[in-house]
Amino acid sequence: MKNYLFVIFSFFSFAASGQSQPGKFITDKRSGCQVWVNGGFSPADSLTISWSGACKAKKAEGNGTLIWYVKGNEVSRYEGDMKAGNPNGQGKYTFPGGVVQEGTFAQGVLHGYGKITFGNTGRKLEGNFTNGELLDLDSSYRENLHKNIVSHNDSSDIYINDNNAKDLLYYALVPTGKVKGVIVLLPGTWDRVEYVLSCNKALCQLAYDRNIAVIVPSVNQRLTLNKEVLDFLNTVFLHAAEKYALPKDKFVLGGFSMGGLFSIRYTELAHMDSQLTAIRPVAVYSVDGPMDLAHMYDTEQRLIAKNPQAQEPQYIINEFKKYIGGTPTDTRKQYVYFSAYSREEKDGGNIKYLAKVPLRIYNDVDVNWWLENRNADLYDMNALDQSAAIATLQRLGNKQAVFINAYGKGYRLDGARHPHSWSIVNPVDCMQWLQQYLE
Repeated sequence: MKNYLFVIFSFFSFAASGQSQPGKFITDKRSGCQVWVNGGFSPADSLTISWSGACKAKKAEGNGTLIWYVKGNEVSRYEGDMKAGNPNGQGKYTFPGGVVQEGTFAQGVLHGYGKITFGNTGRKLEGNFTNGELLDLDSSYRENLHKNIVSHNDSSDIYINDNNAKDLLYYALVPTGKVKGVIVLLPGTWDRVEYVLSCNKALCQLAYDRNIAVIVPSVNQRLTLNKEVLDFLNTVFLHAAEKYALPKDKFVLGGFSMGGLFSIRYTELAHMDSQLTAIRPVAVYSVDGPMDLAHMYDTEQRLIAKNPQAQEPQYIINEFKKYIGGTPTDTRKQYVYFSAYSREEKDGGNIKYLAKVPLRIYNDVDVNWWLENRNADLYDMNALDQSAAIATLQRLGNKQAVFINAYGKGYRLDGARHPHSWSIVNPVDCMQWLQQYLE
């Protein structure tokens, strides 16, 4: 089979381009029935579908089989329920072997150059789908999962990959008894809130069983926790605390990739100046999130020099220029402000504000995987800055700051091996850690 850039589906985020491309409906030429596809697939003109089920208002509806093709080659198959052109209800995605993806790879911030070949490994996604995204909580927990829309005006797209909607929202999984504490899960770049819940299924259900609420806000764009993102998070926390009678003094923040950066940076702001934030987290954890944005800028420039056509590094550089204002040389103070940790600053810059805050940073430091699959080395990974931040806090006397190397634990929902994944967090161990501060 020829080499293709694999289709990026709304649920499938192992190689999100980071580009905010508009989605659209595409039509099965045989039946005339339409199916929604989010932006990010490439090459767009080579994507075709076939749908075996019924249509309603020209959109795929009911039970059937949906097959995706790139240049006539099947790249995925969905069997299950559809509504308004999106998977809704019970269904299963399967992916055939032999698909090759090559180019620039990324999930938020980790990237490099290389090629992936998928063999017949039985990769699949199966369970309950909501608007095209896997929402894989058990039914008894889904019954207590609440979707709250706090704004209909996401004018600058801090949440994308959502069928071009403009709603800003959050999910709340709230126990029926008195809530002892709250876990906030912040998505990575491109990741939808349903995907975050599915990736953290065991942790969410453990939390519910222990009378701990879970909140997932809809923010998956930006590399800087600017005022717009901060205001949205504050709105979510205040809205949820009031609506569900949540204890504002018992919040823990956790985030993946970009969300990991935000979880730490928000907690730093809360302990730097409590007037800036709606809550003051009692503990925080990051799942392979970046730390030092100046270092990250240098990494992107190096990758662009290797391959001027690479989209992901250029996207990140453009984000920095737009929301920080220039290079680290030109706007050093701004890079330091938006970074969770700055190696060149005294006491690590903002990380010093967590000198008394329990902090965990997770990474699956599988260097050989990155070398073999992404042609990336430790300089391209987050682990260097993460471990340095923990070392700084330990020197400042924080005995509750820990770097966890979850070697070999990273897998995506479809079963694909990837060190940059939510799965590097052991849910039972994490819950035991969290309960120390929430009960």
